[in-house]
Amino acid sequence: MSTDTAQGISDTPYAKRTRELIKLITQLRGVGAQADVDLPRIAVIGNQSAGKSSLVEALSGITVPRSSGTCTRCPMECRLTQSSGEPWKCQVSLRIEHNDETGKRLSEIREKKFGSLITDPSLLEDVLRRAQLAILNPTVDHGKFVDFDVSRIGTDPPLGSPKQLQFSKNVVCLDLSGPEVTDLSFIDLPGIISNVAHGEDRGNIDLVRNLVMEHIQGNCLILLTLTMRDDIENQSAGFLAKQVDPKGRRTIGVLTKPDTLQPGEEQMWLNVLEGRRHPLFHGYYMTKQPGTKELSEKLSWEEARAREKEYFETTTTWANSSATNRLGTPNLTKNLSRLLSGLIDQTLPKLRLDATRSRESARALLSKLPPPLSDNPSAELLRMVTNFSTEFRNFTNGLSEFASLIQKCKPAYEEFHERIKETAPDFRPYTEKEKKKFPAMTSKFKDPEDGSDDSEDEDDEEEEESVEELDLNDDEEASQTTGRTDRKKPMYVDEVKKYIQSSLTRELPFNVPFSAKEGLIRQSMEEWEPAALDCFKIIREAVAEQLDLLVDTHFGRFARSSLLDTVYAVVQRLIEKRQDETVDRIKWLMRLERRPYTQNHHYLTTYRDKFLSKYRGERRKKNTIQASNKNGNPMTPVGQSSPVPWGMDSPIMNPYASPMSNAGVPPGGPPRAPLLRQPTRSNTMPVPPTGQPQGQPPPPQGQRQGRPNPQEQYMQQMREQQEQQNMMQRQQQQQAAPNLENLISQLAAAGFPVQNSADLERLFAGDPYEEVLIVMAEVRAYWQVSYKRVIDIVPLSIDEDFVVGLAQDAQDILMEGLGLTGLDANKQAGEFLAEDPEIVAERDQLMSKLARVDDVWERLSKFKG
Repeated sequence: MSTDTAQGISDTPYAKRTRELIKLITQLRGVGAQADVDLPRIAVIGNQSAGKSSLVEALSGITVPRSSGTCTRCPMECRLTQSSGEPWKCQVSLRIEHNDETGKRLSEIREKKFGSLITDPSLLEDVLRRAQLAILNPTVDHGKFVDFDVSRIGTDPPLGSPKQLQFSKNVVCLDLSGPEVTDLSFIDLPGIISNVAHGEDRGNIDLVRNLVMEHIQGNCLILLTLTMRDDIENQSAGFLAKQVDPKGRRTIGVLTKPDTLQPGEEQMWLNVLEGRRHPLFHGYYMTKQPGTKELSEKLSWEEARAREKEYFETTTTWANSSATNRLGTPNLTKNLSRLLSGLIDQTLPKLRLDATRSRESARALLSKLPPPLSDNPSAELLRMVTNFSTEFRNFTNGLSEFASLIQKCKPAYEEFHERIKETAPDFRPYTEKEKKKFPAMTSKFKDPEDGSDDSEDEDDEEEEESVEELDLNDDEEASQTTGRTDRKKPMYVDEVKKYIQSSLTRELPFNVPFSAKEGLIRQSMEEWEPAALDCFKIIREAVAEQLDLLVDTHFGRFARSSLLDTVYAVVQRLIEKRQDETVDRIKWLMRLERRPYTQNHHYLTTYRDKFLSKYRGERRKKNTIQASNKNGNPMTPVGQSSPVPWGMDSPIMNPYASPMSNAGVPPGGPPRAPLLRQPTRSNTMPVPPTGQPQGQPPPPQGQRQGRPNPQEQYMQQMREQQEQQNMMQRQQQQQAAPNLENLISQLAAAGFPVQNSADLERLFAGDPYEEVLIVMAEVRAYWQVSYKRVIDIVPLSIDEDFVVGLAQDAQDILMEGLGLTGLDANKQAGEFLAEDPEIVAERDQLMSKLARVDDVWERLSKFKG
């Protein structure tokens, strides 16, 4: 191609302006700006065998590799620069943008020279073949293909490659310059395919489509190659172009192979060329490139253009067309230069803006990387350890901006509280048989509210109200009420009695063994240790997670050295040490709770009296229901409190109303049958005093003694006392008869089944389970004391021994574990602080990018053309 006949941007009316614009874009591509900004370009697309390669040769003046089927198996970017006074030269490079296995774009895009500079155009075709082989065999070192014998190319992968790709997204780049070269930049994309050969991957169809779609976005003029051998509607390249450019403002149609039309087919394509069918904003052009026979003749570029011109001038249909200015490669080149320069000019402001943003982005990313290390490694490592320990202490102290750790711990402590609360002894002051016989006894009897303490009387009144709401429902009713299925199994009064009886040894009557109470208390605390350990497990995981995050934050940049692993190991040993100590402390606390003890006598006594009162009240309801059923009298519905007549709780009218003694005997009340043992009859009568030795017969009757008979005197005294008591009882009965009748009337009016003194006596009769109720009340009250104690001491112990303890030990243990306290601290620190090569590489890459973008920004800012 001679200088005089060369067609290109240098021959257009806008030569100077266009040359300056394309020179700018070429310079920007030369410094790698395409990785940072969307540079204007031309993309050549078309269906397989649409004449696209011939068009590329016509535009660039080079010879591209040809083979049967698909010619281009990877993108080829041509960057053409006219250089007056310099010989023709070309440098081939490989740009690796994607991972061929995953198809994902690489974070770092590399462009590497492939071979040496080419100064003989006849050698370029084979170099392009080798470069494409290198792209299609990514597992083989690219350098091995530089001198590869292209005559050995066959069906098998070359140079031991395990598999040769059919297509690739990675790019072969040509930087071509010379006095006869047109200033232009375009990228030739693989032809779009609809089918694959036998044995090839059908996924290649989508691979090529996606590759084309990526390249024709943005600041791209789409050079759409359409073969005239096929209907325009059947060519999928046109469909893809319309997807990204629905209005056709960026698409330039190029009709190829007009010499293959049959007679009569010209009119249809003439309508396309002249814009009557499938119109585009920039219209269509028609070129005629050498056919197969002409290619074998090795025509020069000049001869090919001459034959093209002769064809259009001698073919009547095209010669008589109104669009003769759109026939031939020279006309296409002129308009491409005009359109490309216009696109560049139009996008310059946006390129400047994109370059500015890219600079800011590079600087922001660079600022996020750790700064280069100082020259004093031990001081640097000590600073890192101190910062780590300080931040961890801030988290354990729960400062406002470091509250996340404590917030994660709080739900675990609350769950522990609830689990302990659920272990409360569920005593029922009636037998299971009585409950089934009297179902109305299942009244609500809720647990005492939390927060009660052994304070003053007003607080006691609030506690008493909560005890009045204790829930004595059975398991099924409780689960329906609370929604929980893990409620503690109830223990009925007869079951408690059997448990007490199983604990008896040498106790006197009316004495309950302490071991029985202790056993019931321990039963209620069986789940405390598992609950405490489960709580600690959650806390341990939260703290370990926080420590992992902090270790990664402060030492993660040294993942490639031994520092990160060493810190992890030291922290893990510290966690395990504190974990063992905390578990031992929890188990020690649980052992303490297994031995009942408290000095909080007021709280224990208060709750004992309240529970006992409630249990007695439930027993009284049972007696009321039973008596009512026997007499057929109406009764007050269970769960509703009945007004109690005045005097009902007085010791005179109800001798059982006063608090029980420790032995379980009502003070001043009549003797009752003992709960656990029946005394012998000799223990129930007084023994008269006598001076007669035991075992000797009394003196004969009638024998007179020198002094009065003591036995007769004692019996006489007893008779006199009995007569006095009988007289007093008759007097009291006479005086009490009106009061008794009044009391019976009041009780009957209140709904109690009392009609006479016998009913009244039965109403206030002694309860055979009284001593059991006392045991139940004492055990339940002590559980309340211990529960209030343990729900605080266990979280406090975990927090102090583990959470806070870790923070206190962290810095000293890390300094010792990292060797900062030894003589070789500086040497050891230097080995630890060997920086991660990836971080170094990333920093270098960002610095290079920043330098590149600064260069691009400077060039765009200074461009005044």
